[in-house]
Amino acid sequence: MGSVKDYGELYTSDILVIGGGMAGLVTAIRAKENDPDLDILVVDKGIIGWNGQATKAGNGIRATSKHPDGVMNALKYLVHAHTPYMNNQEFLKRYLEVHRDNIDYMRHCGVITSCDDEGNAKPLPFIPDALDMGGVSIHVAKQLRSFALKLGIRLLSRVNLFELLTNGQGKVIGAIGFDMDHGECKIFHAKATALATQGCHFKKIGLEFMGYGTGVGAAYRVGAVMSNVEFSTQVDVVFKKTNTPIYGGFNMIQNKNGRNLTDHYIGHKEWEVTPALVEAMVKEVKDGNGPLWVNLEEPDEVRAMIGGHDMDETTQRMFRDKLAWEEHVFMKTARTSGEVGSKPETTIKTVIQVEPIKVDTDIKTNVEGLWAPGKISTQGNAYFGWTRGDGLGNASTTGMMAGDSIYRYAREAEFDEINVDQVAALKEKIYAPLHRNTAHKPKEIFDMIERYIFDVNKCVTKSAEEIQKVYADIDKMKKILPELTAEDPHTLSKCLEAADTVLCLEMIFRSAETRTESRGIMYPHYRTDYPKTDDKNWLKWINIRQGADGEMELFTEDIPLWRYPVRPEGYEIPEGHAEEYYV
Repeated sequence: MGSVKDYGELYTSDILVIGGGMAGLVTAIRAKENDPDLDILVVDKGIIGWNGQATKAGNGIRATSKHPDGVMNALKYLVHAHTPYMNNQEFLKRYLEVHRDNIDYMRHCGVITSCDDEGNAKPLPFIPDALDMGGVSIHVAKQLRSFALKLGIRLLSRVNLFELLTNGQGKVIGAIGFDMDHGECKIFHAKATALATQGCHFKKIGLEFMGYGTGVGAAYRVGAVMSNVEFSTQVDVVFKKTNTPIYGGFNMIQNKNGRNLTDHYIGHKEWEVTPALVEAMVKEVKDGNGPLWVNLEEPDEVRAMIGGHDMDETTQRMFRDKLAWEEHVFMKTARTSGEVGSKPETTIKTVIQVEPIKVDTDIKTNVEGLWAPGKISTQGNAYFGWTRGDGLGNASTTGMMAGDSIYRYAREAEFDEINVDQVAALKEKIYAPLHRNTAHKPKEIFDMIERYIFDVNKCVTKSAEEIQKVYADIDKMKKILPELTAEDPHTLSKCLEAADTVLCLEMIFRSAETRTESRGIMYPHYRTDYPKTDDKNWLKWINIRQGADGEMELFTEDIPLWRYPVRPEGYEIPEGHAEEYYV
């Protein structure tokens, strides 16, 4: 049987954090500040401090209002605003309590934010006494890296981890993967592990954020429960030439005749991109009233605030470094496609993203020894705190919550023995594409999935017929996956990423097929064959786990609204339960 070290280089730590973006670094920092004696190691496939979503975000950060009713005001707004009544409200309340200190903690960690002279962020005018907003530097990850190093946290870059190690009882005790420069096997042994790898953001013609679901796949294979995966499509309004968001410009869209779509179809300004606006845009183009465009010469109040053009030095949403980055994108576009201009064409961009790991109020999964901070678990609680412009707030808040929990566990836990046979089997699985000799490359898989980004009938509007077409595609991809070949660490990573991307794609459509209703706003689940919201039958979570036979197993769970303060009109407590919240 031999030794673990016969299979690769072994690293040991009290806490292993997989993913060195904002969520991972905050988790490590918070845990280390709670117990400086803990040995904490953060591992990332890129360069820690210069990679992750946060490095290209800089779109602002939010915090729950410190008003006495701030938590409940924000909770009520979020429950209604995005995926109505799908939220775990007990989780959401705890999240918003920690989120209240979010910007203050980031400043404590050395992150540059925009606040007034008293350290206050700017209240969001459309949600009174609920959420505040500030700017944050585009270099937030670099600033967190510096703070982490000062605390004595160890950082290891350029190592890609694909599988989790478990003991005989299913507890996670580490991970295995390889370094991205030489392909050498790396094995990690820990008392507690945090997956902060974001989710699966499908290949999107080289846009800002990429994610391949490797953390989701690793968690799924050790028994973690996934939830709410049907709410996986984000729709945005973008510049047609650059495919980058027109921040805050969604109320300014006009057809070729100059008719404002928000005024004509909705009747009032929105603070989100809503399904009603998307439907209006699709209808106008179908009716021959395109192209659609926006007049950036006359920004409204939403564009002025969300678009970063309210340039108050102390409270602006976007710093000049982010605006300069956007200007760089526009300049590159101009060299090949011409100037974007002040009255550019606009279109719809769809993003499929899977962030499904279900966690409790400590950001702990159902698997012993495993936490999941950041966007990898956002969807698992139905976008509990995701409001437009607060991806960084989500990363930092869940990192704070995870750090406050994982340190207690690691301080008391013991090291479990690594199973050498498991290490050998997982290493063989990970390196298998290097030993194949076929013509199949990962690009085949990504090219098939990439088509969905342009298919409204699969991304935004779904039906039983369209879902079956996706299943047919998935079957084709599953036949290709065992034949994918690799020549180096990069292509080996792509082979493994392709497999987990297909897994995530299947999760979306299995869950979407099961939910026979339409629900949701920012991340809508819309079925053309079931266009109505059905509170009578579908106040349920759809959960997914790997079954005993290795196949995907779906099961529903009644949302315990009898324990929650925010309920649909006419809600009736189901048989077998009694009122708990108001008792």
